[in-house]
Amino acid sequence: MGLLDLPLFATAAPNLREAALKLRTASSSVTIAAPLNENGLFASALLEAALLDAGIPFQRRLREEPVAAKGPSIVIGNTTNSQMPAVESEPLCVYLQPLEVDALTASGGDSRRGVLSPVALAAALGHSIIPSGNISRLLMPWILAGNWLSGGLEHTYDPVYTVLRDYLATEGHIRVVPMPEVPEVNPDSLPGVDSVALGAVRDRWGQLDLEGRAQSLSHLLKPLLDSELPSTARFEELGWHRIMAPGWEHDLASQLVGFSKTWKNNPEDRRRLASDTIDGLLRTGQIS
Repeated sequence: MGLLDLPLFATAAPNLREAALKLRTASSSVTIAAPLNENGLFASALLEAALLDAGIPFQRRLREEPVAAKGPSIVIGNTTNSQMPAVESEPLCVYLQPLEVDALTASGGDSRRGVLSPVALAAALGHSIIPSGNISRLLMPWILAGNWLSGGLEHTYDPVYTVLRDYLATEGHIRVVPMPEVPEVNPDSLPGVDSVALGAVRDRWGQLDLEGRAQSLSHLLKPLLDSELPSTARFEELGWHRIMAPGWEHDLASQLVGFSKTWKNNPEDRRRLASDTIDGLLRTGQIS
């Protein structure tokens, strides 16, 4: 199954498929115009991966306020819309902005709504341009970065994040594992966890049955319930649903926490940091 076959992309799929067709046949280099922020960085990386796989020439343009170029452009925005803007022609321009969608249908028939990040839309556009590129596959786990970095998981369950996570796991791009199965956890990703206790749980993890693992992890995380926590949804993801990909030592949350800390502490150096991070993702699929 392709990304665009997921129901949460239903409203965006026609425009994304049209955009992919026109980008594949563009007569000149494509400009990726992205904001100089975390969403812009990861969206640009996913788009660049697809264009590299497809052999489509492009240029990266990171700006505080991105604007379309004179030639073919993909513009990453920050304003949430209820429908995806139409693909513009003469010159070709594709706008990727946060999009409110029906993510899934609850057992009672009610629709669970959420927001598709520009990162997820960029991945879907890239997947439509070239479904099986090597670099694109390397970056597939980062589809989750936009929703992970947003406020959606701070207040409640994020159905878009969950659908994307489950899709990536089903397709073999990631493994969803409890915290003791991550070789190296960034302590800043869940402050308050006793690193010695975590190491002890990790050492005996392979000898425990499912009930023993559940009890050990619950005991490890129980002291955090009396402290200031992230939201319940994020807490569950950090304890029980860490995202790992082939070759990774650090899970996705650990990598993002480390990156976000560096990003926030170096406002004057963000352009270089963004470019270096994108280049590193394209080479290794990870944040160094």
